[in-house]
Amino acid sequence: MFKGSRFGLVALVALVAVGGCTQETPQPDRTGTAVVTVGMPFTSLNGGTAEGRAPGSTLIRSLVQAGFVSIDEDGTAVLDEGFGTVEKVSDAPLTVRYTIDPAATWSDGTPVTPADLLLEWAARSGQLDDVAPELDAQGEITNDDELDAGVAFAAASPALVQAQQLPTVDGATLTLVYATPVPDWQVALDVNVPAHVVGQSALGVEDPAEAAAAVSTAIVDENKEALSAISGAWRTDFDADALAQHVDQAVSTGPYAVDLVVPGERVELVRNDEYDGEGAASFDRVVVRSDLEPLEQVEALAAGSADVVAPTDTRDVLDALDEVTGADVRTGGDSTLQLQLQTAGAGAFDPATYGGDAAVASAVRQAFLLTVPRDALVANVVAPLWPEAVVASALLPTVGPDAGGDVAPSGPADVAGARGLLEDAGVTEPVTVQVLVNTTDPLRAAMLALITESAAEVGFEVEPYAPVDGLGPDLVGAPDAWDAALVPVPQSDLPLDSVLSRWRTGGATNVTGWTDAATDAATTALAQTVDPDAVEGQLAAVAESLDAGGAVLSLVRQPIVVATRGSAAPTAGTTPAAPDVEPLALGRADLTDWWAWARTG
Repeated sequence: MFKGSRFGLVALVALVAVGGCTQETPQPDRTGTAVVTVGMPFTSLNGGTAEGRAPGSTLIRSLVQAGFVSIDEDGTAVLDEGFGTVEKVSDAPLTVRYTIDPAATWSDGTPVTPADLLLEWAARSGQLDDVAPELDAQGEITNDDELDAGVAFAAASPALVQAQQLPTVDGATLTLVYATPVPDWQVALDVNVPAHVVGQSALGVEDPAEAAAAVSTAIVDENKEALSAISGAWRTDFDADALAQHVDQAVSTGPYAVDLVVPGERVELVRNDEYDGEGAASFDRVVVRSDLEPLEQVEALAAGSADVVAPTDTRDVLDALDEVTGADVRTGGDSTLQLQLQTAGAGAFDPATYGGDAAVASAVRQAFLLTVPRDALVANVVAPLWPEAVVASALLPTVGPDAGGDVAPSGPADVAGARGLLEDAGVTEPVTVQVLVNTTDPLRAAMLALITESAAEVGFEVEPYAPVDGLGPDLVGAPDAWDAALVPVPQSDLPLDSVLSRWRTGGATNVTGWTDAATDAATTALAQTVDPDAVEGQLAAVAESLDAGGAVLSLVRQPIVVATRGSAAPTAGTTPAAPDVEPLALGRADLTDWWAWARTG
């Protein structure tokens, strides 16, 4: 029998340390090659795993993988009918039909088939798993032996767990039926890793068509022995370390194909001659390096050994870029920095601290947020790195930077208003606020200093909280240790579910313990929404409830910078300068459109 998912996965924003260069770097004589440098390494080609959704992996996957749909900056599904079609054929029950275009082909020449979609359903629905991962405080798996012995894709999606029936296949079409409405249905399922490669690796079937068919048969028959091997291969065969040894398994569907993986250092991509969609490869080869520190990236640009660099946006980096003759430098914004208030940790903002009086706790939350000098944070901290920066006024950035609308308009700190709220609530003693924040980041440290100074005028004593198990683990696992978290909030691969799981009572990623009748009503309505045109209004209702309750405050988008050689003349044998490269927002769930400069019009 198929069963419901037995576990959920919480996505955390990880800080990744980039190792030093250990192998010979690409040489300057590289006609037809574009070299890109970034600060995050590639870790997996499998977008169904946490490693595959890490920023450095998303960057690579967005150029080598095509599919039915991508996600734009606003969280909107962008359909690629050259790959196939996604159609909602019924609302009750929600039924979605996928039809693969005959031109869709893997880079080894094997056609894309419903077997590839069926494998992804098996992996992400959780219906076939019979063992769940056990995690330690740092989120590391501690029961690898049990996972290897059982059926453990260990990657259940909050959307696809609702697709509990075995999908039906008819020719080039797969049909999926959901047990409940899923607002993210447009982006819930897509082609990910190749079923035929998994079948060859896990089941030892050489012929690609027969290998894909063997995977499908194992899923339909619930063959535990075969599924154990298949799930293990799905989990691990597409990690960077595995692909470094078997790059032939890095089969893809996009304009480029993976040619070389050097873990922690670089990935080299080549033109995919099997790709027949829009936006074919503009270059013979694209090299994505992650082995250079920020100032070393600038040096590589100046030396002509890199064409596009995306270092951390700091004053030192910008000053160094100013010295690169002819460089085209662009700044922009990435993930939204937010203050999220803890309401369930018996601290400054928990009703329990005030004898269970929710109105008093709400007043204290709103008073604290009124003391935040968002205009000064932008002008004094961010604008020197990104002159166009503005106060972020939307509260749901996991969907997009403007999701939910302009519910918290910009302005200076309202010290008088904050004092009035506290006086009316009868709060006369100083309130200590422990802030969970990465103080090793100069940007966030400077923000915290301004917040601390402003809040002190009203009687809030703001103190930084030093994480014990780490920023991410303590955000999730230590609610009684912090009162506010100053964190970057990236876009989610399931944008609407990210709002539901983060803000409704008891949600899987509700790290602040937020519970509110108006929010629950708004998220319940959003959860039932399967019409994409109706989503905007539902998100606005959620955002308005959060603003009214003093749950969260957006500050500003994190500044980023990208630089290209611009008008600088290429040295003999190098590639012409890349045109119109936008700032690289690694917090985006999908970077397909960022690569427009590396694809033909």
